[in-house]
Amino acid sequence: MEDLKNNTLRNKRILIIDDNLTNKAILEDLLDAGGYETRHAMDGIEGLHTVFEWKPAAVLLDLVMPGMDGLEVCRKIREISLPVRPSVLIVSVKDGKDTIVEALSTGADDFIVKPFNESELLARVRAQLRINEFYRELEEDKRTLETIVDITGALSATLDSSEVLSVIVNKVAAVMEAVRCSIVLIVKDDEGYVLASHEDPSVRELRIDLSRYPEIKEVISKKVPLALGDITNHPLMSGVKKNIKELEGMSVLIVPIVFNDEVLGTLFLRTRRREGGYTRTEIDFCRVVANSSFHALKNARLFEKISMEKDYLKEMAVRDQLTSLYNHNFFYSRLDEEFERAVRYETPLSLILMDIDNFKNINDTYGHRVGDTVLREIAAMIKKGVRKTDVVARYGGEEFAVILPHTLLKGAVDEAERLREIIESHVYAGLVTEKITMSIGVASYPQKASINSGDLVNHADNALYKAKWSGKNCVKVADP
Repeated sequence: MEDLKNNTLRNKRILIIDDNLTNKAILEDLLDAGGYETRHAMDGIEGLHTVFEWKPAAVLLDLVMPGMDGLEVCRKIREISLPVRPSVLIVSVKDGKDTIVEALSTGADDFIVKPFNESELLARVRAQLRINEFYRELEEDKRTLETIVDITGALSATLDSSEVLSVIVNKVAAVMEAVRCSIVLIVKDDEGYVLASHEDPSVRELRIDLSRYPEIKEVISKKVPLALGDITNHPLMSGVKKNIKELEGMSVLIVPIVFNDEVLGTLFLRTRRREGGYTRTEIDFCRVVANSSFHALKNARLFEKISMEKDYLKEMAVRDQLTSLYNHNFFYSRLDEEFERAVRYETPLSLILMDIDNFKNINDTYGHRVGDTVLREIAAMIKKGVRKTDVVARYGGEEFAVILPHTLLKGAVDEAERLREIIESHVYAGLVTEKITMSIGVASYPQKASINSGDLVNHADNALYKAKWSGKNCVKVADP
């Protein structure tokens, strides 16, 4: 795992509040040499403003200053609401016991008498920063524990996996100060779905191409968390660098959600650049959350599987098993809908009924398996030969029907003739010399008086019989 921050001090900011520029210069040189980041304030008011805005880890404070003295400044620092309490070290020429006691009682953490020993001052600063880091870790632990309790509560309060995942990404984003926090469901090697994202609550089941996310694929492969301190310049991202230019200055943390050695998904975080990386505590926190989200993710995957199966079964219920065209029942249902729509909006509607000529001879001569192959090939040709808006169905054994919305009689006749020619000219697998021909009947609304969809079927059926009695292999139109 990369860019994991060790147990080193994260905040090395030290504010010097002193109106004496000589003292300020000495302290700055000493602290800069020790690797600390410093700022300076000339008086208490400026110092308080800097404490609030800059949030230093420690404050070196003089007692004697114009206006507000050091004790009052110390008292007001303790009144400021800050994420982590800064350490206050009084640095003063006053060395009386009463002064020291009063300063410590006011809220100071240490008292250093001028002139000071440089090594001693640095040692005391380091000690206070370690204490400050301890307070920071306590605060982080408190926040993460509260977040885990909230997430656990959400898990027990609802069976809605979407709601649970939404709570998780929002809580984690707040703790980690993330620009983006999302949960990704892994479906295939290169396919995933964003199930929840704190930056956009409307995101649900957003499909993503995992080939564009090598960092996620790396986590799926190795099944361990991955942290990238600088995503745009990391070698892992070289293949997609041109696609992530807008992520300049971002760090990324991805934690796998694993069950039975399979990665179900990932917890994905994107934050502003972290120079020192992510702490072990942060990684562990995200691991706990990822484990908590497992059940919600598993339910989401199960729901997806059940939904797909329901959709498949629903589709199969209206399909003919042999040809995969719509079946007889669905044909009548759609014809009713299209007929009512045509009447309501006064638009034309046409119907084509088709019957294979002498199909019994094919079955008797070559067997039903060859006959089934012929039926499948004809079904595929009809499906390919019509518009997407047309509805193709297997009407009976060797009969087919095509519903043509918004189509006048002439257009339907032309379509029927074209299909007849395609079917006649095709070479069928398993047949030696036989040609397959079709007799076709066409009827339209409103050219032929039809009160309902059943009338339209009857008219088209009569036209089909006319084609049969006229020698077959032709298109006939319902009588006007």
